[in-house]
Amino acid sequence: MKFAIFALVLGLCLAATMADLDYSAENDDQLVEFTPLGNAEEIADLFIFSVFGRLKPTIKVGLRTLKGVNCTIKRVLSIRQAGLDFLQAFKDCNSAAFKDLNNVINQVQTVVNTCNDIIHINENVCNNGDYNDEDDAKKKTPAACFSKLVSKMVTLKKQIAKTITLSKKLSSTPGAYGACNVDAVDDLLSVFTEFPTFVKECSKLTSK
Repeated sequence: MKFAIFALVLGLCLAATMADLDYSAENDDQLVEFTPLGNAEEIADLFIFSVFGRLKPTIKVGLRTLKGVNCTIKRVLSIRQAGLDFLQAFKDCNSAAFKDLNNVINQVQTVVNTCNDIIHINENVCNNGDYNDEDDAKKKTPAACFSKLVSKMVTLKKQIAKTITLSKKLSSTPGAYGACNVDAVDDLLSVFTEFPTFVKECSKLTSK
């Protein structure tokens, strides 16, 4: 699939160098979000989002036991904190004056909201707020808890992928956003781009 995507992208770049093309895919096992084509960096982004797009089966594996759920929740907490830190960095910035920056800020807020939903499900649907590794690690995740967490985690990975896409569109020109703390974008992405890695790490805890 990955090679087919790269072949398609390279073909489009050769055949339509005069136009920017936007693509999107709804299937969870396909690419989540395409950025406009036109240079090597954007082609590299296609690979990143193909990785994001294939995460649903891995998310399911990671959530099969309460040990995997606990691992996932810890990482969701770190994502939420990164989002909150980012929003705080732009608290006094007139971001509405910069459409592309404002889009990123709004998208980060949706990520924080989804993280809150996941934490709420863990505590109130899964009754997992007092998780104990000795007593609960090998317990299977209750069906209602599992289905709700999978759904929200898939939503979260789409939102994170979209955040990365929008961040790539920000101007890199020094001073383009006035007094806004654009360095906070790098801090945010350093956490968000680790999403596929942490999903795989949590899945390894339940794959044995």
